Amino acid sequence: MVLIFLANISYAQNKLTNALYNLREGELDKAKELIDSAIEDTLFNDEASTFYYKGTIYKELFKQKEDQNKQSPYRIISVESFKKSLEIENDGKYSESSKQNLKYLAETVYNHAATSLNSSEYKLAISNYQFYKEIISFAFPSTNFEDKDIMFNLALATIFSKLAEKDSASAKLYYPKTIALFNEVLDIDSNNVSANYNMGILFYNQGVEIVNNMDYSLDIEQLNQVQDRIIELFKKSLPYMLKAYELNPKRKETLIGLQGIYFSLNDIEKSEAYKKELEALELEEGKTGGENSSGNTAPSGGK
Repeated sequence: MVLIFLANISYAQNKLTNALYNLREGELDKAKELIDSAIEDTLFNDEASTFYYKGTIYKELFKQKEDQNKQSPYRIISVESFKKSLEIENDGKYSESSKQNLKYLAETVYNHAATSLNSSEYKLAISNYQFYKEIISFAFPSTNFEDKDIMFNLALATIFSKLAEKDSASAKLYYPKTIALFNEVLDIDSNNVSANYNMGILFYNQGVEIVNNMDYSLDIEQLNQVQDRIIELFKKSLPYMLKAYELNPKRKETLIGLQGIYFSLNDIEKSEAYKKELEALELEEGKTGGENSSGNTAPSGGK
């Protein structure tokens, strides 16, 4: 019985040794087969080193075969293996290397999230961004994600805003999502220029769209309801536009927006004041040849 036990240990150890040998030789399929077999062995399936080696082999498989796969199964298994190694031994021989490998894998997930930020893959972008945060939070619990959350939410809000413009059904679905994302950004940073400006523009352009498509054959009561809705949207836009103006008073689009909002709210004096500021800014730009405006979205116009 002792001889059989020792033989089993030797056989299992050979699996690990050969898996590492094949890894070094670049024979990853053989290394995978051996490490998968070794990790099922009760003699070694509770060792941090076993899961560390599995994570390493699957990481190399990901790099060699699935680095363009945004939902790579090899990467997922590699992440799970390094996490298991850390769960078994959080402060040991393989701990720091496991954390650094998780950081590397998380960065590849983040890059895939970033390249998926488009109208057809945004769900995958959201999923991968959450996966990225889960990995980093596990390896480095004190990580602050606020800056990345702001960047990701602003980019996603831009996508949703464009999707909302397709038709009324899309608007009903995506405008609330866009507003929620801008609010998340403002919860983190109330002075974020982009979130304030784009939130203001979101409501402003909705109001302008109603004005431009108004059916003047409606009866008085219906027209009053439409006008009330327009005024409501401009009033929602106003505080965000004013905040954007406070943060960047030299932005032409903000001045155009404020001019239009106050005009629509029948505050002609303030509308004229922002119109004069805009004219002075354009005159200054004409002299210097400079550009003071920036941003993703511009007012669509209207009165």
